[in-house]
Amino acid sequence: MDGNSILKRPKPTDSEEELFRMQEEFLKNKQQPSAKVINLRESTKSLNTFTAIPYNHKSFSKVKSKFSELKKLKTEDRICTSQRNGNIINPLIKEPEKNKLQDSVQNITSSKIVIGNIMEKKYDTYEFDKKKFFCYNTGFPEVFVSTDMKNDKNQSLFWQQISPKSNTSNRIKEFQKSEFLCISDKSVIVEGSWANEIHKENLERLNQMSQEDILKEKSKLEITLKPELVQFLRDKRIKKQKINKIQENDKIQEISNNEAQDQNIKSIFVKKTIIEKISNERDDSIKNNDNTMQIDNFEQNIPKSSKKLIEQAKEKGWIHMDSLEYEKLKWMEDIPAEKTNEPASDEPYNARFDFNGMLLAYKDDSISMQKGLHHHGEEPERPGYSLQELLQLTRSSTQQQRCTALITLANIIEKSRKGWYDKTLQPPPLIALSQKNLLLLLRFSLDDTSVAVITATLQALRAFLYSEEDEICLDRLYGFKNYKEPILTTSKTDVDDINNLKDHELVQLDAIAALLRTDILLRIRYILNEVRPSPVAITYALEILIRLIRHSPITTIKIANTSHLLEIIIEHFMPLSTDALATTDTINNVYGVPVVAAVRFCRILLCYGEKSVAQKLNNLKIVQRIISYITCDAGKISFNLSIESLRLWRTLLLYEEAIDSLSGAQLILISQLQLLLSNHDIQNISELSCEYAAALIAVASCLVPLKANISDLLFKWSIQLLSLDNITWGNTKLIAETLLAIKDSTVIKKLNISRSKVFSNLGSTSNLLSNCSLPIERNPSALPHLNVLTYDGQLQPIVSQQSCMPFLATVLNIFIDHSFIEEIQAILNLPQLYKYLKKLETTDWCLERSWYTRSEFSFLVAIVNATLFVEDKLDDKMMHIIWKIAIKLVSSLPADYSSNVQNMLRISLAKEKLNIKIITNELKKLNLNSNIEDIKLNLNHDVSSLYEQYITLNGKWDEAAMPKDWFYLPIVHIYTKYRNNNICNDNDKTVVLTVLSLELILPDLVEKLSQTLRFSRLILIYLCDTLYLNNDVSILLTKVVTTLVKDNYKKFNFTIDLPGLNSFTDLFTAMCEHFCSTSYGDYGFSMTLLIPITQRHDVHYRKLLWSEHVGLLRYIRLPLEQLIIPLKEYLYPFEEDTSLIENYITALVRGIVNQNWCPIPYTIALHHSAMYLKKSNKLAIRMRTRLEKISNKVLAALLLNYQLPIF
Repeated sequence: MDGNSILKRPKPTDSEEELFRMQEEFLKNKQQPSAKVINLRESTKSLNTFTAIPYNHKSFSKVKSKFSELKKLKTEDRICTSQRNGNIINPLIKEPEKNKLQDSVQNITSSKIVIGNIMEKKYDTYEFDKKKFFCYNTGFPEVFVSTDMKNDKNQSLFWQQISPKSNTSNRIKEFQKSEFLCISDKSVIVEGSWANEIHKENLERLNQMSQEDILKEKSKLEITLKPELVQFLRDKRIKKQKINKIQENDKIQEISNNEAQDQNIKSIFVKKTIIEKISNERDDSIKNNDNTMQIDNFEQNIPKSSKKLIEQAKEKGWIHMDSLEYEKLKWMEDIPAEKTNEPASDEPYNARFDFNGMLLAYKDDSISMQKGLHHHGEEPERPGYSLQELLQLTRSSTQQQRCTALITLANIIEKSRKGWYDKTLQPPPLIALSQKNLLLLLRFSLDDTSVAVITATLQALRAFLYSEEDEICLDRLYGFKNYKEPILTTSKTDVDDINNLKDHELVQLDAIAALLRTDILLRIRYILNEVRPSPVAITYALEILIRLIRHSPITTIKIANTSHLLEIIIEHFMPLSTDALATTDTINNVYGVPVVAAVRFCRILLCYGEKSVAQKLNNLKIVQRIISYITCDAGKISFNLSIESLRLWRTLLLYEEAIDSLSGAQLILISQLQLLLSNHDIQNISELSCEYAAALIAVASCLVPLKANISDLLFKWSIQLLSLDNITWGNTKLIAETLLAIKDSTVIKKLNISRSKVFSNLGSTSNLLSNCSLPIERNPSALPHLNVLTYDGQLQPIVSQQSCMPFLATVLNIFIDHSFIEEIQAILNLPQLYKYLKKLETTDWCLERSWYTRSEFSFLVAIVNATLFVEDKLDDKMMHIIWKIAIKLVSSLPADYSSNVQNMLRISLAKEKLNIKIITNELKKLNLNSNIEDIKLNLNHDVSSLYEQYITLNGKWDEAAMPKDWFYLPIVHIYTKYRNNNICNDNDKTVVLTVLSLELILPDLVEKLSQTLRFSRLILIYLCDTLYLNNDVSILLTKVVTTLVKDNYKKFNFTIDLPGLNSFTDLFTAMCEHFCSTSYGDYGFSMTLLIPITQRHDVHYRKLLWSEHVGLLRYIRLPLEQLIIPLKEYLYPFEEDTSLIENYITALVRGIVNQNWCPIPYTIALHHSAMYLKKSNKLAIRMRTRLEKISNKVLAALLLNYQLPIF
């Protein structure tokens, strides 16, 4: 290495001055370049001429070319990086290589052949025009395509193409394919003082670019820019070039006329011809779009306000306001007058909402266009946003628009859940949004990086999943006896494996399962731990988790086992210290601050997860946090925090966890109970205070030494209850919790509720008597809710402020457990209770499938059970009402009340109610055979067990344990067994006789069922093989059917849907087929088969019988005297169906029906045929003409001379 200094290599950060300085240093040092070019062709310049070689030379056989040897040397002797053009790596071998090359060329022997001197041809230098298009770029010559087609048969297409007239246009077309540069002298787009310089720079840059580069840049611009902006620039060019169009055409015409004389102006001619071609094409587009005419017209009709604005902009030199822009002024136009009139009152229209989620009127003249939410949408004359527009805005690239759309959707969902839009919007907003897969859209938005978008998404997701009203009511019910949390699972579907479903398919079946599949638990964990949003977003996230918990116990286990989720919630939102609540009025950051929603989340998680979750919470030292929250005093926030903490503590104790914590907190609990005794009077305290006292007593009841303190509180509040005029939910819940906490019967007996006004509001707070119905159409089936708000947002009466149902159920059950006969008798003899029970017995019940009605069911079950203690001390009227209520409870109680259903069945079918002697006497009157004793024995022992086997065990709360027609379940079971190819046995016959006997003697068991339903169930006995042909079954069945039909045949309606029956048509068809195959003309079956074909029912059944099953009419031998329905029901009104009349006449003429063997069908056919023949229409005349020609003249005379029967 020489002594020269090493030069520094330039860097991207070096300035221009540093680069010049480096250059000067390099030139001063005079260093050799690091790379050197070697031209091997210099050594061969002297070998351009060759001398003659003798013919007989030894090397004449074959002379190798110089090119091949040079190529061989290059590939064999050079050490390079590539066999083609790599540079030499070792510089020491350059000289030997050069010498070898010279020797190989100069040592060629001469040849005898004289071929003369071979001279290399020199070509003149040619300047290549880069702008000109050559076919070498494509690799193939251009295809000859003629675009100027003329209808000249005398000239060929080739001649037309190369003729002088078309030569110019052909060259223009060739040039136009390769010419993409701007040919104007002035810029069309850029305006202002710098326009010409910018235009020149653009032209220079375009001249340096190839055709492919221009096309690439053009495509990039078209993709990057909005289509509206591209169209705007094109329209601007069209507008300006229209002005110079005439001048350019004149110049082009002159140039084209002188083309043959002056060949030097070809380039100008081509250039101007291109201008003409482009102008003509743009003229066509102008004619098609008519944009220029619109612009000219618009310039003349600019509004005054816009004109003033433009003039002011020109005067003051506002940027981008010095020229008229048609598109922008178009958006500033006033909304045109409505094309259509306002829709009629009963005509639907598209719903639009404001940002608060309020439904806007179709038109409101009091709101101006400037103040209303008018926008350039589908209906610009109407304010507000539709659901589709809001969903589109949620995918906007602008963050503010996304947040606004998400918050607006949340407001709409909240108001829809409150019943604001029930029976107003179709489909309801929640279902419409669910069908649009809103849940998946919100899940995608939750992955956004913006905190504002995440908060808005959490608000919308919480509104869609979480029902605040339901959660409040569930909290109020917490603490009553036998309370448990509801499981909000979806109903079963035909899909066996949901794992094969896609996300958009699963979300329509089970929304919560779809969310869990998208790893929402991990995303919420990340948001809580890393994003750290605002306090309201934290609350939204915790409430979303609460709704996920209520989906199922399996989901609860998934949430509890999600890594670090529970730990993060407890660490951040359930700290040991409560100083932040006491020292800060407004909390902007809840991290490190106790959050009520977090405590409530843990309590609900514990209720569903049970023992496993209790152990996990106990391991996380949650009890220490709870005790610190109980002693906190920071206003209303700490009050709610203490209530939830006590509830969580109590739930932990129920699962036998944290038992040791009671002894350490005993002094705290004693002091709190003493404060209740001295300061807590139920006359003037709020419901929140009662909730706190009830939660405190529930925890204190786990300590035996504190029972005495609780007894003192019960004694105090029992006395205060007697003097209360306005009894509320909070008062009664506090006393109920106190009753459950103590076991001393002497203290409980002092509670005399019969003298209080607790029973005064029974009717007004009853769900069963409310005439309300559940809003089934409000929520999507994939996301069930409890719906405490019925239609129009009305609160269910049982959870109202004046409701006492849960309290009364608790008190009665405690009295039953302690066998307080006098107290029970005093309650059952209250006139208010009698009035309430009387209404329940006579009316149809409402809201049976509501979760909140369980409290009323518990109260009624307690009343029925209480009668067993005092049945000999109550009057018969009261006992009968309670017995009938027990019958109704059998089919009303939910499926998870199976034990209560069994009790109601045993009470409904008790021996005392069956009156065995009366039943036996009635059966003897029917002249039954020896089966009377079997029926008597069955009624004595097995009636209730006959039905208990059909009770649904451990079913869902929203399903009934027994159907409404539970009385006929044994018959349905026998029919199903026979349909499955099983034979009916003697035991089935005994069961049928028992059911028929009960219906005959105890009609109260089925009086609330519809008559059509009862008739359809009795028909099934005729379809159970030949069981109905048994003499005892036939007599009882005929008696039961006769009793049912004789008084209720006018109430039959075979068009309504019946449970368990696809259609009555299928049942009637089965009757016809079974009658024809097994009946032998049984009178009871014949009587039943004729009931659907009366004139008051659909003609479809008559046509079915008289056409497809006309053969069985011959076996309906039932006499007219045994018809249980009056004959006129079959004869009036007259039949109008012509096809049925033809069937009647055909059956009469062919002798299918005859008065001797089927008098009833014969009478029907004769009557309706004869009355139709008396008409004067063409068909009746033609029928009479044909009838006169039949061979049976007696029948023809009967039809033509028919006289109406007299009834």
